[in-house]
Amino acid sequence: MNLAGIDLNLLLVFDAIMRERHVTRAGDLIGLSQPAVSNALNRLRHHLKDDLFIRSSKGMRPTARALELSGPIRASLENLAEALEPVSFDPQTARHSFAIGTNDYCVSTIIPDLVARIEQEAPGVNLRLMSSAGRTFEMLDSQQIDFGVSTFGVIPDRFESRLLLEDEYVLVHRNGHPLANQEITLDRYLAARHLVVSPSGQAEGFVDEALTKEGLTRQVAMVVNSFASAPAIVAQSDLLLAVPRHIAHIFCPKYDLIIRPSLYPGPPEYSSITLVWHSRLSHHPAYAWMREMLQGTVTNLPAPQS
Repeated sequence: MNLAGIDLNLLLVFDAIMRERHVTRAGDLIGLSQPAVSNALNRLRHHLKDDLFIRSSKGMRPTARALELSGPIRASLENLAEALEPVSFDPQTARHSFAIGTNDYCVSTIIPDLVARIEQEAPGVNLRLMSSAGRTFEMLDSQQIDFGVSTFGVIPDRFESRLLLEDEYVLVHRNGHPLANQEITLDRYLAARHLVVSPSGQAEGFVDEALTKEGLTRQVAMVVNSFASAPAIVAQSDLLLAVPRHIAHIFCPKYDLIIRPSLYPGPPEYSSITLVWHSRLSHHPAYAWMREMLQGTVTNLPAPQS
């Protein structure tokens, strides 16, 4: 295609819709009205001979052609922005928005301190947090997010990563629980009723996988999809809950819960929090600054009680 025949601003509109999957929010992102974004999209559809985005109940769904174009267009825009912007990034004066795909654990443990640091050091920087469970790499590729912060297995070569935090699981129960003054043996553990945190809603986790290997099962009485909702339930019941130690450190004092050693402290893939980003962003000063902010926030987290 002859680029002289196309308004390159249309690519900014394309990129904004790809990131937001919503026409109005895309306009807000780049400072255009909803009619202006719709008009630009129609012009781009004409140039590229493709619908690019289809309206659906979940927003603007990209076509196969749009997904094919998204990576090269985003990379080109970032390269152009980097070429035109100063080589340095001044957080005190910068106006920038970062999208982070993360999970309930990180929202509870890392994000509050991160926001406090950003308010002090970079008042013009905004954050958008998105759930990226099972879709982090896809969302990084499609530029819906700039960073992923979660637990991961194998990380594809096109991404770079940094280990932020290693945790272990502990057992918590209410003050006054029948097991409060007893050793939690395996038999007592199996006889108790348990609350499981499972974003997918499945009534099992790594504990159940370990028990199955031993030919054992526990009583899962309730499943919730977030760590934030679990402590209040435990405080009003005789349910046992396995949570990462940093989560226990935050919520147990608020709900008068007791922390006990867990029979199953958890494998690394459940308790290692890793920062992931696309390799194409490695040398951009704004994203390098944000990586250091995340790392520094985690480094300064209060040590959880033993």
